[in-house]
Amino acid sequence: MPMQATPTPAITVVAAIIRGEDRRICLSKRADHKHQGGLWEFPGGKVEQGETLDAALARELEEELGMVGAVSAPFMTIAHQYDDLHVTLHFRDVRAWQGEPQGREGQRVQWFAPEELAALRFPAANQPVVNAIRLPEQLVVAPEAIALRELWSGIDRLNADQQGLYFRQWSDHAEVATIVARCHERGIKVWLRASTQAVTTATELGVFALHFPGRALAQLNEPPAFDGIISAAVHDQAARDKAVALGLDMALISPVLPTPTHPDRPALGWPQAESLMKGAPLACYALGGVTPDDLANARDHGAVGIAGIRAFWP
Repeated sequence: MPMQATPTPAITVVAAIIRGEDRRICLSKRADHKHQGGLWEFPGGKVEQGETLDAALARELEEELGMVGAVSAPFMTIAHQYDDLHVTLHFRDVRAWQGEPQGREGQRVQWFAPEELAALRFPAANQPVVNAIRLPEQLVVAPEAIALRELWSGIDRLNADQQGLYFRQWSDHAEVATIVARCHERGIKVWLRASTQAVTTATELGVFALHFPGRALAQLNEPPAFDGIISAAVHDQAARDKAVALGLDMALISPVLPTPTHPDRPALGWPQAESLMKGAPLACYALGGVTPDDLANARDHGAVGIAGIRAFWP
């Protein structure tokens, strides 16, 4: 009989995205003698038997950094297979605690602007979170059936700290360069829809992200030569697996709930949407039938953000 491969050990870890009032993120550096030593990481540790995720993280942050009473909420869950270890990482958003974080175990602790994280070295399992932290919590899809002046007005009413803008059909508009420039002036991150010339256009205009709808993803055989965030539409497991295999950064999971935009497409429902979002090395947005009030619920099911048209357009 052929010998069976010995399964690698598996652990469950909880990790903190600690956000200061100035938007900076608190990181610690792993000791050289530890697994993945010498790399920056989001503070946290193993979940003990019987512990809830929030209790485990509060304990770890007090032990490691002297942070007392940390309050956290779900942000992203990733399953990652190292050569010698399988890790399920539950990342949680921490915005309330007492005490100044400091390395109680001799580790280096430092605050970084979100834009600085891309230049740091992290364990491989952390990289999708590094991308996700740079993303807005809402992705607003620009409506199609509006006049250009209404698009301008809507852009001026967007909240750049919380909302990004996916141009969708507007991606091919003759005034796209001017519209993108206006978004840049207001600090709004822009997604363009992928097309034959999209990579060149997105690069020339300096847009934040490039999005591949379902058909475009099906025709994609290798990641495009684009330095920004690369996103894809995901409606089923096959599309999710292809986005992961291509090493894309982000996915719009849809339709989560029934939506008048696609009345003929069956809704996934939250349980099936969660199976596509949770554990994947993708920053996932819940799209279809959701509203801004669904953010906490979406994050409970594995999304980092929510997206839509009607409920989001200002």
